[in-house]
Amino acid sequence: MKEQVAVFLAGTIALTLATLVPYILFRNVLKQSDPVVLTVSVFCWSCMIDLGIGLELDGYISNFIGFYFIEGEPYLFTAHGTLINYWDGTVQYGLGLAMIILFCQKRSYRDVGLYWVGSILNSMVVLLPGGVAGKHPFKLSILLNTPYILLPLFSGFKFIHERRSQKTPIPLAVLNGNAELMKDYTKIYEPYLLDESNFPRFQMLAYGYFFLIYYLSAVYALLYPGQNWMTDWSIIHAGASAQGQFSYIVGSIHHRTPASLRSPTSGFPGLVFWTINLALVLVPHFFMLWCKRNEHMYGCVSLVKTENDSKKLNSLKKEK
Repeated sequence: MKEQVAVFLAGTIALTLATLVPYILFRNVLKQSDPVVLTVSVFCWSCMIDLGIGLELDGYISNFIGFYFIEGEPYLFTAHGTLINYWDGTVQYGLGLAMIILFCQKRSYRDVGLYWVGSILNSMVVLLPGGVAGKHPFKLSILLNTPYILLPLFSGFKFIHERRSQKTPIPLAVLNGNAELMKDYTKIYEPYLLDESNFPRFQMLAYGYFFLIYYLSAVYALLYPGQNWMTDWSIIHAGASAQGQFSYIVGSIHHRTPASLRSPTSGFPGLVFWTINLALVLVPHFFMLWCKRNEHMYGCVSLVKTENDSKKLNSLKKEK
């Protein structure tokens, strides 16, 4: 495991074997199969590896998978990389288990799945560009993240396709802008934006370029009710904001971040930092809950739910 090619091949083989086990279990034991649940099962396995990586990075355990930091994904040896691993090993793992349990109980896991899609895609949108553009050398093992982009995208498309038609400012400061206001903001309130790992920058760029499109679409939906996609995307966005802000906020005060770049936690600068960054995670979740309570206006009735209800009704008729 001292060569990056060996690490890449080992990761590929392990990922393949980890896919076969749940496939055989679902098909031969449970007698039911679902490509999304199979995907989540494999990701739960990798979540436990990520949790181990996070614990070893912070020194809580040792000799677990240390070689992977050197010849696999060295960019994980940053505050942001550490926090992404903790998020995967706790929140992502919990979401995955919830989806599997709901599937085995023949209940809809669609809402949990949408949140899971938003969370993992935001993680990848920031991690991969940051890893390539940062100070760390390119390693083949970064390609092992490909399934963690393509499969959540497939799952997200599947969830949105199941929805039934309803019957009733860009962050210039992160780019080192020349305006004095931008320089003062990064220096006083959020110096972590200038961290050389580039992860904070890409997270803010994701907000500016991807989230901004969603915000404009949400404003349109509020002005013109009846947009049946609104609830789905509010769930995806809530998951993305939770993952993004967790990694950003905790990473900005993490011990691996240089002291000069850590965000203020007290005084007026601390108040500004916490107000802005907590709003970025709390508002999307409040908005998601509001959309769920008003599904008659922003409907999110899925085809799966409708089909299940029809099956239950037919079974009751047969019993009578």
